[in-house]
Amino acid sequence: MNQTIAASVYMITLNEEKNIGDSLASVCDFAEVIIVDSGSSDQTLAIAEKFPNVRVFHNDWPGFSEQKAYAMSLCSHPWVFNLDADEVPTKEFLQEVRALISDDSHDALESNRTLIRWGQQPKNFSKNDRLIRFFRKSCGHYEVRRVHESISITGSVKKTQATILHNENLSLSQRFTKSNRYSELKAEDKFDKNQNASLASIVLMFPITFLQVYLFKGHFLDGLEGFNTSMNAAFYTYMKYAKLREMHQRKADGL
Repeated sequence: MNQTIAASVYMITLNEEKNIGDSLASVCDFAEVIIVDSGSSDQTLAIAEKFPNVRVFHNDWPGFSEQKAYAMSLCSHPWVFNLDADEVPTKEFLQEVRALISDDSHDALESNRTLIRWGQQPKNFSKNDRLIRFFRKSCGHYEVRRVHESISITGSVKKTQATILHNENLSLSQRFTKSNRYSELKAEDKFDKNQNASLASIVLMFPITFLQVYLFKGHFLDGLEGFNTSMNAAFYTYMKYAKLREMHQRKADGL
């Protein structure tokens, strides 16, 4: 039996019954796992409650950064690990976590996140995402954003090549629905900052993004799946700026 990791995991959830079991099993050695759910109607919470180190809370949805900040505030340990319900840390990552706690030499761990789609890593030229998910609680805070939230760290950061696996097993319809939702949230963030988009940029955004992802990032190597990924990226970018321009137009019209 592995020694308990003296740290808190925090996770926000909504209808994650297909993913959460594997995710929670991968962090069963942590002292506690804080789950903040915003109203799941499936078996997410029933699955979560089977794990002895899990504590479940409910909070109505305030936005990504606010929900994660709330979940983090509930953690009782000085070291915290933010994990999404469709992610699984590798053994190498957990070894880095144990070492950082033991050494106490840095305040955060910057690692890779590797996309896995239907059991395979997509073929392309892109590198893994680099992100900070494990850190000293007192050194991290979230800037208010509706989407694409990230932790800001005050302190020293250790870099590692260890990775977290992101299992994105979504249908094409689900992926486009997600992009449509995220484009709305991102447009609202930009609108709040009084950013706008020209007609020319909106018209050119779709083909430029598609070519950038499909050709220059190498997603053509992934066949039809790579084509779909490139189309989805172009759709997201186009909708983000088209919605932003629409928001300004509605404001100008007094709507």
